[in-house]
Amino acid sequence: MRATTEKTKSHHGVERLKVFADTDTTLVWNDDLPPAENYARLGERLAATGDFFRMPGYASGLLLLLPNGKPIQIEHGKDLLPAIIDRVPVQIIRDGKLKGGRIPAAHLNSMLLSESFLCNFRSVDRISTHPVLLADFSVSTPGFNDGGENHRILFTGMAVEASASLDTINSFLDVMAFETQADRTNAVAAALTVLARDHWPGGKPIILATATKSHSGKDTVIKFAAGLAGTVSISYQATDWAVERSFVGTAKTAPDVGVLVVENARLDGGRNKIASGFLERFVTDPEPVLFSTGSGRPVRRRNDIVVAISTNFGMVSQDILNRALPIHLAPVGDVADRRSPIGNPRDEFLPANREKITSELVGMVARWNAQGMPLDNNAHHSFSVWARIIGGILKTNGFNDFLGNCRSRRTQDDPIKHCLALLGAARPDEWLRPGEWAASMVELGLAKTLIESNERDTDAGRTRALGVLLSVHECEVFEVTTDAHCVRIRLDKVRGRFGGEPQVRYRFALIERLDLPVNTSPDQE
Repeated sequence: MRATTEKTKSHHGVERLKVFADTDTTLVWNDDLPPAENYARLGERLAATGDFFRMPGYASGLLLLLPNGKPIQIEHGKDLLPAIIDRVPVQIIRDGKLKGGRIPAAHLNSMLLSESFLCNFRSVDRISTHPVLLADFSVSTPGFNDGGENHRILFTGMAVEASASLDTINSFLDVMAFETQADRTNAVAAALTVLARDHWPGGKPIILATATKSHSGKDTVIKFAAGLAGTVSISYQATDWAVERSFVGTAKTAPDVGVLVVENARLDGGRNKIASGFLERFVTDPEPVLFSTGSGRPVRRRNDIVVAISTNFGMVSQDILNRALPIHLAPVGDVADRRSPIGNPRDEFLPANREKITSELVGMVARWNAQGMPLDNNAHHSFSVWARIIGGILKTNGFNDFLGNCRSRRTQDDPIKHCLALLGAARPDEWLRPGEWAASMVELGLAKTLIESNERDTDAGRTRALGVLLSVHECEVFEVTTDAHCVRIRLDKVRGRFGGEPQVRYRFALIERLDLPVNTSPDQE
């Protein structure tokens, strides 16, 4: 049996061995032999074509590199069969007789779980059409990048040079209506996180893009952060199982996905906050098992996906906020009247400048690398390793205020904390009993958010429920903006006599109050 071979390079620069299918290259599959022998010979022939790669881990299946440089995951025998037909002519022998040329389906499924078959293929952690940062934070080069375990990247894109400038990034940031400087800095942090997302499996935040009105630029900021990695989107669902099914199905069909966006999440159905136990678990799992009914067999993958959520006005659960990188937009005036000096940021500027932005991000990392990779030990987040590294890169390049908006966003975006802050700001520095705070709560119209419906109808129920809630949040600091002030307060609790029998009282101690500027109209002058 003779095979005619020729070394070639694909259009994206990956060397492969082309096997010509003629009568001399037919693979004989002998069903009278142990299956492992047939699996090994077929695996060797398929591996020689150069476009099949093994996913890391035991019995984890294959990735097929398409002509456009993008991968698809082969997890079923029915997906493997047409690839074999296109590449290797097969002749079946059973009981010493020729039986045609189609491998039985049972063997096709078994091969994808068999080491006899899979050991023939080179392992890659990911096939990527866009640049990524390797283990030493150097940028991937075209072809196979052996950065060690978890950083074996087959990069099918174009080489990226580190830029010494930040002009393109700043041009984009300057036209976006970020509420604070911290929101602006966090947008750059989001882009760096996507670029280096292989470094923190189960340890990188959710990009939480919020805004005060529609068309403020939430999805534009997420598109900026995604860069060349691109995004795929799903809709937020009221039930968590529906979010999980949509997420898993999308992630499994797009193995090269960089950012998966839960798009335009909104509150409905009587809910007072956006929440998802599945998303909370996913972002903290280094190797999640992707499985949901109707989405195929379970697949375990290293968590290199960045999750993003966009919402207008939506209050978000405390668990999501603790795992979030918050970016808030607050445009003034009618957004339809805006005229950007860079053209349409989302549909014109970003598509035309994605490569430049990536080069500038790579340049930021290169400068940080050249200075010895200093960490920002003042950056505090539940994902601490991520925060210290990203904070170090940002500070090296002149971006300050990283995560400086976290406390205010946790108050503003969490419905419970927001209402407690409003309650405390109305009566700062007063030691009051739970019943007195409950009366103020009703007067301010906060009971529906703070008190469950079964406790809401009586004074005793409201007092008891609010007392429990206040105890849970003891010693926490809240930031809130009222009509006249920006207020920072701390919830204190004390058990004392106060002139009679011992009782529990609470106080929202005023830490700081800043007067907001007053804009005087001409009629008031």
